[in-house]
Amino acid sequence: MIDTVGGGGARRRPYAQRAARALCVWAIAGSCLASGAVESFGSDAPAQPVVLAPRVGVAGSPAKISLEDAIRLALEHNTDVSIARLQREAAAQDVRAAEGAYDLRLMPLFNYQRTVTPSTSALSGGQNGRVEDRRLGGDIRLEGRNPFAGGQFSVDFAATRTESSNNFLRLNPQIPSAFGVNYVQPLFRNLRIDAERRQILLSRRTSDLSDVQLTRVLMDQLSVVEQAYWDLVFARRNLDVLATGLGQARGQVASNERQVREGTLAPIDVVEAQTQVATFEEIIATAQQTLTEAENRLKRLMLANRQASMWNQALEPSDAVDRPVPQLPVDDAVQLALTRRPELRELDVAVQQNDIDRRYFADQARPQADLVASYTLTGLAGTAITTGGGTINTGTNPAVLARLNALSTLAGFDPVVLPPTTTAPLPPFLAGGLNESLANIWNRRFPVAQVQVQVELPIRNRTARANLARADIARRQLDEQREQLQQTIESEVRNALQAVQSTGDRLRSAASAQRSALEQYESERRRFESGLSTVFLVLQRQTTLVTAQAREVRARADLNQAIAVFDRAIGATLTRHGVQLQGVAE
Repeated sequence: MIDTVGGGGARRRPYAQRAARALCVWAIAGSCLASGAVESFGSDAPAQPVVLAPRVGVAGSPAKISLEDAIRLALEHNTDVSIARLQREAAAQDVRAAEGAYDLRLMPLFNYQRTVTPSTSALSGGQNGRVEDRRLGGDIRLEGRNPFAGGQFSVDFAATRTESSNNFLRLNPQIPSAFGVNYVQPLFRNLRIDAERRQILLSRRTSDLSDVQLTRVLMDQLSVVEQAYWDLVFARRNLDVLATGLGQARGQVASNERQVREGTLAPIDVVEAQTQVATFEEIIATAQQTLTEAENRLKRLMLANRQASMWNQALEPSDAVDRPVPQLPVDDAVQLALTRRPELRELDVAVQQNDIDRRYFADQARPQADLVASYTLTGLAGTAITTGGGTINTGTNPAVLARLNALSTLAGFDPVVLPPTTTAPLPPFLAGGLNESLANIWNRRFPVAQVQVQVELPIRNRTARANLARADIARRQLDEQREQLQQTIESEVRNALQAVQSTGDRLRSAASAQRSALEQYESERRRFESGLSTVFLVLQRQTTLVTAQAREVRARADLNQAIAVFDRAIGATLTRHGVQLQGVAE
């Protein structure tokens, strides 16, 4: 230290003045950072150029980035946001899958069958002890469900061509066909809601839930991005202040060395300035690590993958304008949060899903009665079997009957009188092929209509009642969770408002402390120039000033981060950044 008291004081005063001017350099440089100015204070100790050690993984010119740029990149590339978007799209596909229960189902069927049956009776119509049948047929069936009342319907058409060796057939080959409509309508259980409609409703609510979850993820990520951006702003400003101070400290070392050579300073003063340089270099190393970590944290939130070129660039914030401090009463802030927070909307969706379950299980506890109605039209046609003379075989030869009656008369018996034949000739609409068979369906010649009621009366139905009771319990749990969540939101909003207020007070206090520290340092420097102080005291005031400046920079970043947290607490993050969700394309 320089002793200015005594006979040598007048000789050393020029050195003291030059030293004091040099010592104030890096403290005053910090106050010039806000305007971007870097000056050389005093001609005796000009600032030395500072080349910082290269940081890991960054080279070339830095990439300028604003907060809105960071928000945009996060929306486009952030993996958490991408995962939430995919979950939203998957939920939309689940809705489509559930609605597929009401898709029409077309079921064609084609078959060929050959059957050989042993014949041991004269009435079986077989030849050589066997009856052979060949069938070639097709069936097409259309099934579907009623999405409103739980009914099920089916429309069926079938046609077959059959050939047989049976001698008793009057049509061979014959072509039967049929057209039928069947409908089953629940009357009690499954009328208002059934398993399929329940699944559709639950899937839609899950899709709504995915939208709310995407909103929550976006709000969380944007809030994190904003805080990471302000951490980067602080780290960059802090490193600039320290680099400026290091340059001035190195200038002071050069000035002291020159004055030692001139004999106006003691060599220990050079050592003291070198110690100051070493201290700055140590702090700068830590500040560089902090800056790299802040950059990588922001890059991880913005970039899509490891191959992004920005990983190899330093990030330089292009706008660091302080956000206006919100002026909102606590009651209004809480009310906004209760209407905007996605967590409450998630709970609302869960309540809606519970209501669907309760409706379904209550319906399943009812008796089941189904009205079943069917209407069928049958068609038939084929090739008529005739005798060799071309007439239909009636089964009795007239010549044989006449001979039998002559013999009966000679023997004294009454003539044989056959009863009227029961075999009527085939109607003409049965003769033909597939067209005639279909015409019989069209003309509704052979209709069959049926209506019946199927009833199922569960004696106890414990499963449905237990499921309903469990759904009621789940509803009470959701009510308790809502009360708990509302209290949590109230606490978060109050804490966020307090953080904004306290950080704002801290910033004002830090700014005031910085101004006071600057005045104290300048006063101490003037005392030193007058010979009333020492270098040690000047350096103490200088350290106090730098500490105050660092606290002000940190408080400013903390205030902007606190405002971002407050926006998240009241659910206004997306609105502030102009982000809106778009519908999912089906």
